[in-house]
Amino acid sequence: MLDPVALHQTRFNTPGVVPDGRGVLLGKLGALLFPSVDALVGFFRVFGEEASLDELIPKLRIEEVRGQTGARQFLVLFHAASSYLADRASRLAALLGGLAFTGSGKHFVRYRDARSPLGYDARQLSTDPADFLVYDDRYTLALTRVRELSFAQLVLRLSPRALPGLQDPELEPDRLWLLAREGLARPLLGYLWRNQQRATAGAISPVAAEAGASFAGRPRWLLARVEAMPARLLQLFLSLPGVEVYAPVGERCLVQLGYRHPIRLDACTSLFDADKLYVFSGTRDAAEIFELPSMVPVAGLVERGFQLDERAPAVPQRTALLQRIAVPLRLERAEVGDKVSAVLVSWTHAAWLRRFVYAAPQRLLERARLAPLDQGLLIVADDGLMALPIGQPFWQPAPGVLVPIGYRVEPAVAQQVLAEHLGADGGRLVIFPLPAGSAPFAVQVADMLPLGRSALERVEVAAASSLSLPAAAAEPPAVIEHADPGLFPLWGFRDDERS
Repeated sequence: MLDPVALHQTRFNTPGVVPDGRGVLLGKLGALLFPSVDALVGFFRVFGEEASLDELIPKLRIEEVRGQTGARQFLVLFHAASSYLADRASRLAALLGGLAFTGSGKHFVRYRDARSPLGYDARQLSTDPADFLVYDDRYTLALTRVRELSFAQLVLRLSPRALPGLQDPELEPDRLWLLAREGLARPLLGYLWRNQQRATAGAISPVAAEAGASFAGRPRWLLARVEAMPARLLQLFLSLPGVEVYAPVGERCLVQLGYRHPIRLDACTSLFDADKLYVFSGTRDAAEIFELPSMVPVAGLVERGFQLDERAPAVPQRTALLQRIAVPLRLERAEVGDKVSAVLVSWTHAAWLRRFVYAAPQRLLERARLAPLDQGLLIVADDGLMALPIGQPFWQPAPGVLVPIGYRVEPAVAQQVLAEHLGADGGRLVIFPLPAGSAPFAVQVADMLPLGRSALERVEVAAASSLSLPAAAAEPPAVIEHADPGLFPLWGFRDDERS
């Protein structure tokens, strides 16, 4: 029924076949004939293990056919882009009891094998009425189409298979997904938040269902993505009714933990829409399609129960009650304050400050700021004033608060509380002067001037008058004469030093 193809053969009885660059006879299509559904699914599984199924999907057709004996078989037709692709398909099909053919239209001849490395050609074409005619070396098989199967429908209708272990050894998910019924959403989110799990969540509803699952009223589910879930929580969620744990496969598919889909889902990513999420449940034996949800952090979904009047304004009666326990701030002696942040120089010692300016380091004059007050000259520097030996030194018990060295403010409240109570911020300084018990006063930082600029007196610089210079006497122009040098112009000239 078949003749081996010879090298450089150009005439063939089978329509639509030509040798490729390697001399292998190849038609526009490759055809694989499988005797059962198990062999068909097994082929796609092992093909996805070696290569991407996206090579076959663009022009893939799966036909359920019957032969003369009435046995049901499955014919897989794909675009034979190269003999390399056909070689891989033929080798994997043979492992599962399938046969490989090539051709176009309805005529397909046996693909090459070890007995004929370049392929086969039909001796004579059959005229039997059939949808497909496949030619083997011992027989010609007439096949009648029963129905066409969509590869996408095949993937969605296959049930996930239970694994002997908890997780597919081929997958290493960096995060796990939880699918919970709507009634468990609040407790589940609260539990994740209390256990400080990095998780995001969203509400989803199925848009389609396969494998006989019914979704009356489009129920809502909670979908949560948890990163680095501890083993303790994982075991809890696996045993919790109404909660299912999933592992991601590819970009858009989730398969329940402890199950594996018969076909490699990450090898056929072109089947799945970018805006959909495909969930394969093993315990419910269902394949569900959801709209891709918007995921938000769990903390934003847990913290609820807010009220507009959570903190009511204090009424006069409460204010009066609080005034009964309020105590005044006071200065008490204590061995505190080792870093001088400011000094207050009285006006009687202003002359000392004038002398000190000449000996002050440049860094102090650049960074210190000066404010003339009724109490004296206040000099402040953020990085300290240890180089200034005059005046009353101050330290900062809180940001923006200045207290004399050797004193502290009581009661000993927190720094932020003390600064807020006195109204000290980045633009305002509050100073507690001596003697203790004197009223504190405040200085605006914007009104202070740099010490170096304030310490300089005004210098009157007189403009120098320019003098007019007398004009130089004119010199007579030089006259150059050209005379005949003669035959020996240097005769009689000698160097007196050498003689």
